[in-house]
Amino acid sequence: MAEIRQTVSRGIQEDDVFAAADALLAEGKRPTIERVRLKVGRGSPNTVSPMLERWFATLGERLVGSTAGSGSGRSAGNDPDGMPVGVRNAAKLLWETARREAEEVQRGELESVRAELQAREDALAGAQAALSQREEAFAQARVGLDAALASSQQARESLEHRLKEHALEAHRVRIGLDDDIKRLTALLSQASETQDRMRREHAEAMAARDQDLRQAEERHAVQERRMLAEVDRARQTAKALESDLAREQQRRVKSEEAAARRLEREVEKLHQVREAARQVEAGLREQLAAQGIELAQARTQTDALAASVEALEGRIDDEKAAHEQTRRMLAEALVSKSTGKGDASTRRRRKP
Repeated sequence: MAEIRQTVSRGIQEDDVFAAADALLAEGKRPTIERVRLKVGRGSPNTVSPMLERWFATLGERLVGSTAGSGSGRSAGNDPDGMPVGVRNAAKLLWETARREAEEVQRGELESVRAELQAREDALAGAQAALSQREEAFAQARVGLDAALASSQQARESLEHRLKEHALEAHRVRIGLDDDIKRLTALLSQASETQDRMRREHAEAMAARDQDLRQAEERHAVQERRMLAEVDRARQTAKALESDLAREQQRRVKSEEAAARRLEREVEKLHQVREAARQVEAGLREQLAAQGIELAQARTQTDALAASVEALEGRIDDEKAAHEQTRRMLAEALVSKSTGKGDASTRRRRKP
């Protein structure tokens, strides 16, 4: 609990201010007292102000020290003028930040002046409208006063006095507007001069950037030549691989041609076998046709024989019926004959 109270009660330190200012500079913002206080989250302006001034005083030394520590005296970290690149970049960043803030402030002032001018114009338009209304009222009153001239003299003088006051007020408003217009014109001319100066500075910065680009292009050309040499080596390797691949393809083509020739021989044999099968099939079909003819003839003969057999069976049945009838008749005859012989013997035994 004691450590927590000590942390909470600890005021803003110089390291906190330096870290917040570095963070704001990295974000492209100009470090100010209010921005540092917002970034840290605590600290009064009176406490932050001297710390921020020490940060600005040590910024160049820290940048030069970081550049010297990284380059160890080599000229690769300096621009053509001998200034460290880190210092120039920081100066450019600070200048761009200050320029943007100045443009925002100037833009805000122009907007406020324009708003004020618009308000004054609106007020003048309202005064002119009121003046028009009052002039109309004066005209109406003048018509009434013409009808009663004796009682309208005092009212007419009062109206004229009021009209004069309004005219003086309108004149003062116009003078004020003319002064505002002159002031705005002067501000616009100053803004134009500032923009021209900024354009010149931008042109100088672009020239420096073009020089950096040329140096980068030279480095790129060296790297490109090295890459082209590597590409040539890769091409030689690819050619060797292509020759090996061509030999392998030739070997495969030869083996495929031999296989194709074997396949053609097999196909030819297959055609011969198919032709022999066709011939055998034709012979079998001819035999089947002959056998079909013979079968038809045999069927015809079988039908004729069946008719003959049926006729013979009919005749046999008739003969069987006739024989049966004959047997019955013979049996009857034999019976009647035997009966006659018995009667005769009986008759012979009965005679004395």
